[in-house]
Amino acid sequence: MPASLSLPRISTNVRFAASALLFPELAGAWAERLFLTPPRNGAAAAALDLIDARSAMFEHKGRHIATWRWGARDAPAVILAHGWGGYAAQMRAFVFPLLSAGYQVIVYDQPAHGVSEGRFTGLPDFADLLAEIAWHYGEAHAFIGHSLGGAAGALALASGRVRFEKVVLVSPPADLVGYSRRFARWHWMPEAVRRAMQSAIEERYGVLWENLEVARLAPRLHAPALVIHDRDDRMVPWTQGVQVAHLWPGARLMSTDGLGHGRILGNEAVTRAAADFIAGRSAVAPIAAQAQPAPLY
Repeated sequence: MPASLSLPRISTNVRFAASALLFPELAGAWAERLFLTPPRNGAAAAALDLIDARSAMFEHKGRHIATWRWGARDAPAVILAHGWGGYAAQMRAFVFPLLSAGYQVIVYDQPAHGVSEGRFTGLPDFADLLAEIAWHYGEAHAFIGHSLGGAAGALALASGRVRFEKVVLVSPPADLVGYSRRFARWHWMPEAVRRAMQSAIEERYGVLWENLEVARLAPRLHAPALVIHDRDDRMVPWTQGVQVAHLWPGARLMSTDGLGHGRILGNEAVTRAAADFIAGRSAVAPIAAQAQPAPLY
């Protein structure tokens, strides 16, 4: 990593490590805010890629949420959800195959992402917003979620707040506590502070992290699902997608190579496979007919 990019993070980590030793309560509060603050990027400019869609804003929990829609209003709807640190335009490549298959398509910026309002957000917010989007635009036929957006779809489904006929999860995480430990190592955060951060977030949302894990949600996941994950994903390991596919009853798994965590969203084979699965003509075999899962780590 170039020095110009690494120095700000090193400075933040040094300050974090020092405060964790001197002011542990302050460090826990800072860790919570840091964990719930998504990175900002060029999403506002990327929204120009959605200029051919019908755009709208609606209010969710006091924050204005940006949405875009294509297709006929009376066509069955497919909702597309981006992941942590992402934005709606990242899901653009799924739009044409779905429109060609006769669906209307809805995308949106998550809270505190893109041009939607907010400073802090987390997985429960993602799931709550998805349920609101589904209600706002009428009952949706299917859902495609990337990364944490996919985890939000599983959470919303398991809670009974949404009903989808088909679900596609691209690069989904299976182990949220494991992710928080990697986050803690990245920021030189002692385990005691990480635990305090987890407790603070659980208190904020009123839910234990263990109840957000796909292993706990799986018995309530009844919609047919396709999991698509790249073997070279460095952000969410491929083994986690395999785990999700094996835990989700009757799920199918499609593995790719060389696309990583982000470029997978623009791959034609991936977007076509997602549209074919939703349309009921998938060539991907059920996970039960494939190899056994690899360990998570």
